[in-house]
Amino acid sequence: MNIRQKLLTIIEQLSEDKLATLLNLAVFLTKGKESVPPLLASQAYQDWLSAENDIYDELFAD
Repeated sequence: MNIRQKLLTIIEQLSEDKLATLLNLAVFLTKGKESVPPLLASQAYQDWLSAENDIYDELFAD
């Protein structure tokens, strides 16, 4: 079985949400970074950078 056939087999089993993610990745791979929002703009990354998650405040509190 070649790679395209394997991908088609996998794609048939994916939910709509996962297909949307796969589509975003495929667009990214074919057209470049501007097709997918960068990681730095993601809400999860912004939350991780927030002051609430600043471990240095706890480490150097003394």
